[in-house]
Amino acid sequence: MTVSRRLFVTAAVTTAVAASSSSLALATPAPAGTAASAAPEPPYRIPISPEDSADQIVAKAARVRPTERQIAWQRLEQTAFLHFGVNTFTGLEWGTGDEDPDVFQPSGLDTDQWARALRDGGFKLAILTVKHHDGFVLYPSRYTKHSVAGSSWRDGKGDVLRSFADSLRSHGIKVGVYISPADENQYLHGVYANGSARSPRTIPTPVDGDDRDDRSDAAAARSFTLDATDYGAHMLNQLYEVLTEYGPIDEVWFDGAQGRIPPEKVETYDWDSWYAVIRALAPDATVAVRGPDVRWVGNEGGLARENEWSVVPVKDSGNGSIDYALKYDAPDQGSRQALAEARGVAQYVQWWPAECDVSIRPGWFYHEDEQPKSVEQLTDIWFRSVGRNSVLLLNIPPDEQGLLPAADVARLREFRERIGRELPKDFARGARARGDGRRASDAVDGDPDTAWECPAPSRGTLTVDLGKAREVDRIRLGEDIRRGQQLERAVIEARPSAGSGWSPVTEVETVGASRVLTLAAPVRAREWRLRVTGSRGAVRLAEFGLYRSRV
Repeated sequence: MTVSRRLFVTAAVTTAVAASSSSLALATPAPAGTAASAAPEPPYRIPISPEDSADQIVAKAARVRPTERQIAWQRLEQTAFLHFGVNTFTGLEWGTGDEDPDVFQPSGLDTDQWARALRDGGFKLAILTVKHHDGFVLYPSRYTKHSVAGSSWRDGKGDVLRSFADSLRSHGIKVGVYISPADENQYLHGVYANGSARSPRTIPTPVDGDDRDDRSDAAAARSFTLDATDYGAHMLNQLYEVLTEYGPIDEVWFDGAQGRIPPEKVETYDWDSWYAVIRALAPDATVAVRGPDVRWVGNEGGLARENEWSVVPVKDSGNGSIDYALKYDAPDQGSRQALAEARGVAQYVQWWPAECDVSIRPGWFYHEDEQPKSVEQLTDIWFRSVGRNSVLLLNIPPDEQGLLPAADVARLREFRERIGRELPKDFARGARARGDGRRASDAVDGDPDTAWECPAPSRGTLTVDLGKAREVDRIRLGEDIRRGQQLERAVIEARPSAGSGWSPVTEVETVGASRVLTLAAPVRAREWRLRVTGSRGAVRLAEFGLYRSRV
């Protein structure tokens, strides 16, 4: 996940599988009532054209809705990354592909220790670097010798992915995998970036002595015909192994790195086929950040934009993928101005929420001379990621023993405790609420699936009576994103007691799934209200929380 990993300019997402040139043939058809025969998903992507006016594009953006997998992912709020592999033992951030597999010797590997630390740190999903750009694989793959099976560690029978997945699930944490599209080991073997043409490939590709021949479970019985290059087929086979042999996978994470190969030796990735096999074998898995569900925020500091939109303009880029219509690091991705700027370039508006990746240490892999970030730094990152309508992806790299360092484990626990002190008791929970529109009390009931409904776009007032004056310095807001992201502007006001005048406290331009506002100084008041002054459609507010930090 080093700076060099971000050599790609944009992140990509799939077009509908039906529009792909790949053909997908499942040996076992889905039974009636499964996802294959269910009602169509909501419009998470809507076409736009150069003939659309600026107002028409905004109106389309207001109709975009997230999928169920996107909603579930956004509610995780805080996820973990674990960079682990041969780089852990060579001291590199980006391997070369010609490492001796025997260098991998985590003599004290304890994935239960990882899982306990992540659970205690408040993480609900963790992603393992199953393969980084060097091509070394953390499970015994049938399709490469550059793996744990090539190491003398555990007599060549070790399987980090198996241990990782079992430990996480036993501690109630979802399992994610990162499989780098780049592979410098396969480049050295003439497979990666060899200029081969896309052609129909059978997945899984049979190998001598394949132990899957005698398996009868439904997942192993599936076979696919997909368009791919030589290397694309290699990736498909590895995806097949991971998605059929390690239990439910909840997230598949890609980037777009090309590896340290000659610039003319570019591998054009078979995104459409890769996405198709993921959707078939792990239909509930989120595909990020070069995927259809989640986008990269545009930096590796863990920081979202002040106003982060989940609906952004995108354009086609081939092979079943799409890119940002604006620059990936543009300071504005989804406002009315951004949508207007993308006219003539963008072909769709899409629900594509941001993920904020950052490492707890300066590097992505463990280095003995580095130390973890302070609690203050991590807290600032949380407010500028989770508090800005994004999900935080925090990397915690295991050391050469195969353990999370004691300093990092302690820091994770301190970090969770600090966020708990920043947002302790919600004074608004269950308080008396009134307002224009419908169901004002639903904004303070703690249920993200219920919401106060504004009476009309760009107007509506919600008032919460705390029963007595209380000091507040943190305000948490959340829209019901099942109805999209609509709020463009609102004012929050307070008054000390009934009958006194209202005073403005702060303003907000975007909310989305989660927005946390910090006040410069505590404000003491009994009644608090939010006035919607601008929106794309009628706002549905699922959360209006009021807190006094204990920091």
